[in-house]
Amino acid sequence: MPESIDACKWIFLREIGEPEENSLRLVIEEAKSDGPPEDIEILPGKVISGTRAIGSDASCRAFELVWPSYVSYSVRNESFCTLDREEVWKGRLFCLYSKSHFLDYVARATFASADYPGLLRHWGVKCLNHIVDVVSSAEPQVREIKHAVPGAAPDRRGM
Repeated sequence: MPESIDACKWIFLREIGEPEENSLRLVIEEAKSDGPPEDIEILPGKVISGTRAIGSDASCRAFELVWPSYVSYSVRNESFCTLDREEVWKGRLFCLYSKSHFLDYVARATFASADYPGLLRHWGVKCLNHIVDVVSSAEPQVREIKHAVPGAAPDRRGM
C-alpha cells in the first residue's frame, strides 16, 4: 500500500487524530492539477507563469493510516521544512527513515528504546502544506478508503 501512496503526484492531509488513547490516525488524499494554466503575481513585478490549481475530487484516492501506538509524532508546516542530506529514507511521499533528526530527537527526549517498546522506526508523510513525522515500534495499518472530502476546493498551485 505504501507504493500506492507514493504513486500519487501529490497528497493532502485531510484528518489527523487519536481514535484511541495513544494511537494515531491520518487520512490523506490524492491531489492533482486541474484547469487551464494561469500566471500569478507573487510580488510586485514577480510573476510565476503556467501554474495550475491543485486539488482533490471524487476521482482521487484517499488513504487511512493508523498506528495502534506511537512514541511521538509531529506536524510541520511544509513551507518551513528543509531537505537534509544527512537523513536517509526510502519512499517519496510515504517514507521510512533509517536515519533522521526526528529519530535522534525522540532518542534524546524520551526513554523509549529497542528494549521498550521495541525497535523504533520513523515514518514521514510528505503532504502539500504539512509534513507528518511518526516514531513508533508498531507498523502502521494502511488502507484505501472512500474519497475523504467530496468536491474539495483547490487550495494549492503547481506547475
